[in-house]
Amino acid sequence: MARIITITSGKGGAGKTSISLNLALALSAKGYKVCVFDADLGLANLNILTGLHPRENLEAVLNGRCTLEEILIRDYQGIDIIPGSTGVEKLVNISSRETEALIGSFLGLDDYDFFIFDTSAGISPQVLSFCMAAGEIILVITPEPTSLTDAYSLIKVLSGNGYNRPVRVLVNQVRKPEAARKAYGQFKDTVTRFLSADLRPLGMVVEDKHVPMAVIAQTPFYLLFPQSRARACIKSITDKLIRDKGEETAMASFWERCISFLGAPGEASPGYLTQTGPSFKNDLHPKNNSLQEKGSPGREKNSPQESSREVSMLTIIQGMEKKIDLLVEEINSLKAMISSMGVQKSPPPNIPEKEKCPDEFVLDFEAWLEERRIT
Repeated sequence: MARIITITSGKGGAGKTSISLNLALALSAKGYKVCVFDADLGLANLNILTGLHPRENLEAVLNGRCTLEEILIRDYQGIDIIPGSTGVEKLVNISSRETEALIGSFLGLDDYDFFIFDTSAGISPQVLSFCMAAGEIILVITPEPTSLTDAYSLIKVLSGNGYNRPVRVLVNQVRKPEAARKAYGQFKDTVTRFLSADLRPLGMVVEDKHVPMAVIAQTPFYLLFPQSRARACIKSITDKLIRDKGEETAMASFWERCISFLGAPGEASPGYLTQTGPSFKNDLHPKNNSLQEKGSPGREKNSPQESSREVSMLTIIQGMEKKIDLLVEEINSLKAMISSMGVQKSPPPNIPEKEKCPDEFVLDFEAWLEERRIT
């Protein structure tokens, strides 16, 4: 049993892989046994951040060439890493034999306290399956308008598929605390207005020059720059994650839910593009309500049956009008969110940056949320 956490984002470039890796290292530093699963399709971002280049990945396990133990990268700075890559994409068409082998492989692993899945961005079937199956989701957003709208789309699809557990929101790449507060506040307000989703703040990570420097050095900033502001933020987030005890899940249960969501071979993945509420297609094709042409042979022009069908069609049209009105309202709300966010301005050049992040800078985000009572 482990706390299985899926870390995801609606848009690429939000920094979720960096968050996943550095958060795992911070948890390990607290004495927890952690494993990170690189579920970012084919991009191998964990390889770039760590300088590791595994020869095999999950696809080799599914094909029977290797065992999970053989592809596992053990004890990288205290954490274990499972390279996923193209093997994650193959999960969409996994056979029953491969499913049994996969679950059996994970059952043979050591017990972990935390199992972190670093997914691709967006709403692919693989991303949604990892989100739906996990006990916890961390959604990484930035104060950029496109990040917020894409994150909203992800939450909307998850809600439409029945996801009802809390989603922790982490605001990354923040230049000022006010930007994080504003981004989360607007995002929370919009989601709460239109969707049945439970958003909870996890914290923020400030924009820090040491983060890209660590990427170039292929060493996580948590290790390379112990006095950096980004590291101080990760430590604060780690403490909060530990305090907020989450759901523990058996790996077998996780993979069963994951594969079940993706669907059996040859079948459509169940509902990964489902929208909240009934679809227009279903509305236009109600059972036993097909319209007959007026004046058709053998029928009176204004028979009771004909009148009933007319009333039924009127009801359908009224329902469609309500949905269109709601969609327009939703779009206008998203436009307002984008307009209010604006674009972060770059700081003036040649201004020295403080190396340490004061405690009040890290904690200020949650203090403001408490004042607004939107936590």
